[in-house]
Amino acid sequence: MARILDGKEVAQRIYENLKQSLANARSLPKIVLYCDQPDAATRSYMKSIISRGKKLCIEVEMLQASNSVENDVRSLNESDDVAGVMIMHPFKDTDEMTALSLLKHEKDLEGRTASSLGAVVNGEWLFAPPTAEAVMEVIDYYEIPVAGKDVVIVGRSTTVGKPLAMMLLKKGIDATVTVCHSRTGELDKKTSRADVLVCAVGRANFVRSTMVKPGANVIDVGINFEQGKIVGDARFDEVEKVAGSITPVPGGIGSITTAILFRHYGTSLKLMEARG
Repeated sequence: MARILDGKEVAQRIYENLKQSLANARSLPKIVLYCDQPDAATRSYMKSIISRGKKLCIEVEMLQASNSVENDVRSLNESDDVAGVMIMHPFKDTDEMTALSLLKHEKDLEGRTASSLGAVVNGEWLFAPPTAEAVMEVIDYYEIPVAGKDVVIVGRSTTVGKPLAMMLLKKGIDATVTVCHSRTGELDKKTSRADVLVCAVGRANFVRSTMVKPGANVIDVGINFEQGKIVGDARFDEVEKVAGSITPVPGGIGSITTAILFRHYGTSLKLMEARG
């Protein structure tokens, strides 16, 4: 049976360090969740962020987009009462890319702006996409070897697959990375060679045990709803019997992702205080 990589344990360490940092802050400006007719999954995610914010004594505000996204984002950029902003995907009627292009780099808690993603490519990021960063946090916390190892990422999104590949390729980390997706030919042959397999395709139970190298470390990023339950991209009951280690869903990467969002808030707060 695989070792379970407990995300809650990793997240707790992040929160403990953050609380020490926040205790010395002069004030705690709010986080704004900028949204446009959020769907049920997004609303649920926002509620979890608000709930965690209350535990940390940080105000988290949901802001519905107005008719002028330019004015909205410029106002958030200029406000000393706002330390960080999340542009909540997906938008319905508002131009999401315009919102991202206008958001200040230092308030981009999700690392979704072009400057944030460009910094990841250059290997010197302030805010990387939190889910990609959460995978790196698991690798570090559980001392999973990646230098010179074959890492296969199934998923090519700008929030996980692409930035994670760049982070793993950084000099000093030195993984050998293959990025696949749902249309990759002979996918099972590629995944079954992976020492570390990251499942980030966004399809429930997509990765089966036959796709996993015995003893591999499996990091499941997926958050899917199936028959009223949250499940990952890997079929846990099968893969657990083959893998050397695996992150559970729930209780894995998702827990760390939220913690990293608040760690980014702490970084943004320090930048605000440094500017006076």
